[in-house]
Amino acid sequence: MTIKLGVLALAEPDKGGTYQYTLSMLQALRHTSGYEITLFGNPKNPDFVRLGYPIRRFTESRAQQLTALIAYKMHIRLPDAFYSQDILLAPIYSPALLHTSKPFAYTLHDLQENYYPDNFSWWQRAWRHQVHAQLLGRAGRVICESGHVRTDIMRFFGVSEERTSVIAAPPLRQFLANEAEDQLQAARVRLRLPEKFLFYPAQFWVHKNHLRLIEAFREVATEVPDLMLVLTGKKRDEYDVVMRAIEKAGLSERVCHLGYVEQDDLQAIYRLAAALVMPSLFESVSIPIYEAFQVGTPVAASGILAIPEQVGDAGLLFDPESVASIKEAILKIVKDTETARLLGRKGRDRMLTMTPQRYGAQLQKLLDGLQ
Repeated sequence: MTIKLGVLALAEPDKGGTYQYTLSMLQALRHTSGYEITLFGNPKNPDFVRLGYPIRRFTESRAQQLTALIAYKMHIRLPDAFYSQDILLAPIYSPALLHTSKPFAYTLHDLQENYYPDNFSWWQRAWRHQVHAQLLGRAGRVICESGHVRTDIMRFFGVSEERTSVIAAPPLRQFLANEAEDQLQAARVRLRLPEKFLFYPAQFWVHKNHLRLIEAFREVATEVPDLMLVLTGKKRDEYDVVMRAIEKAGLSERVCHLGYVEQDDLQAIYRLAAALVMPSLFESVSIPIYEAFQVGTPVAASGILAIPEQVGDAGLLFDPESVASIKEAILKIVKDTETARLLGRKGRDRMLTMTPQRYGAQLQKLLDGLQ
């Protein structure tokens, strides 16, 4: 018997990690069996179209989300948008799930607001708490990408361990095909990449900790004169603050900002980089770390929360609140070629088991348990 599985593909390309996570999940669902899969999202999204699943148009504005949450708390049932499905899977939260009678699982990516409340307005903190509290009360399973997040869900919402599933999503698989040297050099010229550089792909959010990275890089730059820093991310949020810090530090000629980078160019940037530096103050799971691991790029990352669980011994960990610690880790990689080579190999090895097939098998087990 075929089960109708509806997948709420609501993340947009500019949502960064949650969008890549959604694509990775959709890729993995190709390796499940017994399910007739329908996407609920944007039928014009080319990434969704390429996957070949039927797509039903579904959008959820903030006003619609708020209406769904308030109606649920007032015991008013809204129309079930997913009545034609048997079970549902949501890579990100959706208050519309509160009004369905179908069993569902959804991913709760992190509870950052409990660690850095100043990064959120009062309204954002209240919203996140209320949405997750209600959804967790109804979800058949909640998915998280690390044991750390599972502990947070149990701690802050009293969810039993049996209703949580720790399933780490591998990054998108386009990084597995090695590009020829001439392709890499063509990308270097097209993107105006320097010969030797550190790479930090991140939106300009406060918790991404760009300012301490800039301070650390200023000191590194005096010891490694030919090293540069390459940043990505749209010109919003704290972008202007970061650019002013770069100028004040006298690094305008040593820091290159590429803006938003298409997926097809990311692999070349990772492969050409001397190292990925991930100084974030909060991550449930860092997709750039996995992407760097895939192509053998050495990684230096914050030794906080779920990152040590993700990195293991395949990267150098530092204190993201210490400029000296960030500097030390960077110098260890860029000055010690043997350390860089060893880390690159360990990263590749760590990714060997993180395949769409294995991820699909994990999702199959979870979905089978929802029925």
